[in-house]
Amino acid sequence: MKSKRVLVVALVACLTVVLGLAVMIQFIRHKESDPNGKADNSSEIHDVVDEEKAREIEQKKKEEHGYLQEFVRITEDTYPEKSQRSLYWEEKECSDNALGIVKVPGISQNGSQDLSWFCEDICDWLEECIEEVPYEKAPWLYSEIIVMMPSIEESFDPSPYLKDGYNRDSLYEGLYDFVDGKLTSADYPVKDDAYGTLEFTDNGDDDFFPSIEPDCSYTTQDGITYGLVPVDRAAGSSYYSLYAYKKNKTTLVNPNPFLGRGGEAKWIEFIDDSNLGFACLTYNGGDDGLLFRSDNGGMSFVQINYPSAKVKLSDGTIYNPFTIPEKVWAEGGEIYLLAGQSPWTGDYYSEELDKHPQGLYVSHDDGMSFEYVGER
Repeated sequence: MKSKRVLVVALVACLTVVLGLAVMIQFIRHKESDPNGKADNSSEIHDVVDEEKAREIEQKKKEEHGYLQEFVRITEDTYPEKSQRSLYWEEKECSDNALGIVKVPGISQNGSQDLSWFCEDICDWLEECIEEVPYEKAPWLYSEIIVMMPSIEESFDPSPYLKDGYNRDSLYEGLYDFVDGKLTSADYPVKDDAYGTLEFTDNGDDDFFPSIEPDCSYTTQDGITYGLVPVDRAAGSSYYSLYAYKKNKTTLVNPNPFLGRGGEAKWIEFIDDSNLGFACLTYNGGDDGLLFRSDNGGMSFVQINYPSAKVKLSDGTIYNPFTIPEKVWAEGGEIYLLAGQSPWTGDYYSEELDKHPQGLYVSHDDGMSFEYVGER
């Protein structure tokens, strides 16, 4: 009986030792994993941090989406409601916001010489945008505008004029210089001196041309007459075809010389009876004009842009008063252009010349581009 009790006591003692060793081993392992004796819950902390960051990112995306929607709303309310403007959007990747994208507006001007009007409209639009969505809240909205005018589609960055306090005059002048420079630096075809002489070709057309008086015409020394004939009219504008006739024989040279534009044809001229010719179409009630060039006797035309005279008014506004191409001629191996002011709104007066002046331009590449010479 006594031996049984001794055996039980021994077994209990062994179990106590074993349990003590197990507890000690667990304690040692815990200490090794956490020397400070604290519970290891780092994974839980990381999960909480990640969730908080995710919530912050989603909130930022929500705010940025609101800014973008407001920017789009203001822009679409502005364009194309303004006359002679159109708007399209180009979605691009953006690394400067949480959204990862931005919508870049493309603003088109249907007409080339009224730069003042075009730039003023953009300044008005941006002013309204930054009133509702300040630059500091969403600078990525104001890093690019796609400017579209005849022969150009270029990106303009307005942010330098917005980030340190909006300066309308600086923005206007910067935009004006940018667009004017692009309009007059486009790549044109390689110069070709061998234009040849205008020749009349009888293609069997009927006598339609003599029955309608052309709005303007040019007659060569050998009796070929080229006339811009109004063949359609809409919204106060005429649309033209170019006909030629000689001794009551008529031919259609070009059914659409002004590339789909309407207005009033003012003149057509061929340099020294060669295939090199120019024509002017006025629009906007006669306040503005477009210059067109042909090097194949009028069978095709391209629109030519000439630079602004950059006249500065007393309030600092820069504009081009010489909006109507009036005359093109050859002299001394160069082509010259004389441009005048609108008969309705042209009120620029030169104290030096004591008159309302015209603008003189010269071309060194047969009228494919021009540079401003000065007032005349």
